Parts: sequence; structure tokens; C-alpha cells
Amino acid sequence: MQEPVERLRWVVAGRHLALFDLDGTLTTGDTMFAFVRHCRGDVRFVVGLVALAPMLVAHQLGILSAERAKVLFLSHYFRGWSRADLAAHAATFRDRLDAMLRPQARDRLRWHRDAGHDIVVVSASLDVWVRPWAERHGVTVLCTEASFQSDAWSGTLSTRNCNGAEKAERVRAALALDAYERIYTYGDSHGDAELLALGHEVSYRPFRSGVAISPATPEVRGESETSR
Repeated sequence: MQEPVERLRWVVAGRHLALFDLDGTLTTGDTMFAFVRHCRGDVRFVVGLVALAPMLVAHQLGILSAERAKVLFLSHYFRGWSRADLAAHAATFRDRLDAMLRPQARDRLRWHRDAGHDIVVVSASLDVWVRPWAERHGVTVLCTEASFQSDAWSGTLSTRNCNGAEKAERVRAALALDAYERIYTYGDSHGDAELLALGHEVSYRPFRSGVAISPATPEVRGESETSR
């Protein structure tokens, strides 16, 4: 199995790091649902939601974990799909994901890139559709990984769901955080709390206000961190 990300050890003095959640932070919506609709079409997507309704309700009630719900949801639509078919759909989905980016988030990514900062997207969404988009933009991604058997998706995951405490664990395992002079973190939900806590500059829902962010200003503040 290919490693989801190289073990990165940047030790250059003065380096800055930006850690972004994807769904809801950089984007206006959930990329998992968008990818399913992109691949299966609106009708099959809705029919699937009806069939999966009991599972979705169980998840909302806290009876079913997010990881288990994700596996059941994606298995319903994609189990048995070949790696090649998923990759082909993911390649065309990159434009759709770009269209989902919040304008301020797009500007912020550009600001970090132009400043020479290291950028890592840390997401609970699957590598199947996140990694092709990240590669297009030259950013590193740490995310949930799909498991393949004989080049067909098994319907399971090869990693833990990259959410909550797992986000911070994945970052610590991949990056030498003490090598960075400044770390910026961006998130939008309780699932990002541990990721946000890694930052010197913490931004909670910073791209929703509609107020322009000055590229010259490194500090970005959204809603109070107490609302996580």
C-alpha cells in the first residue's frame, strides 16, 4: 500500500506552516456528497439517500460512529469500483471542487503559497477525490484513505477516519512541528478542535463573514474559538 503522505521533516529555520480543514472551511459544502453526485448522478444519489436513511438517522442520533457511517455510505455507492474508474472520476471532479472553494479561502491559500509557506490540507474526506485536487494545487494532504483489493475498492478504509483527535495525530506523525516558527490553523467544526489547537494563529470559520481579508495581514480571525 502506498504511504498516504511522505514523512516530512522540514528543519529550515523560519519556515511557516498552514494547516487547513477542507470541508466547510475551504469549501462551501461537503465534498463527499458532491463527489457521489458527480459520479452517480442526482437520481441515484437521492435513491441511495432513501435506502440509507436508517443509517443516517442512527449516525445523527449518535448510535453509529462517523467512521462506520462513512464506510456504509460510500460502500453503497462505490464498493467494487476499480481504482482506475474512481481516478478518472476524481480527475474531472477537481474542477467541481475548485468551484466549491470559498473566495476568501482561495485568496488565503494563494497568500500562503506566495509567501513560501508549507501548506497541508487535513481532511476526513477520502484520498480518492481529495489527493488529485491537492496535487493540482501543489499542496500536501493528510486524509482518510480508501482500501483497495486487486485494484477494486473494498468498501473499507485503510486508515482511521481523519477527524477529531486523529487530525492532530496525523499531523504530528508527518511533520516536525517544532521546526516551524509560525503555524496557522483553519477549521470550522468540533472535529477540527485538536487541529486548531496546534496553531499559533488559530482561525475558526474565517472565510464566512464576507469581509475581505488583506493578503498583507497574517492574522485571520473568524468566530470565537469558544464556539467550536
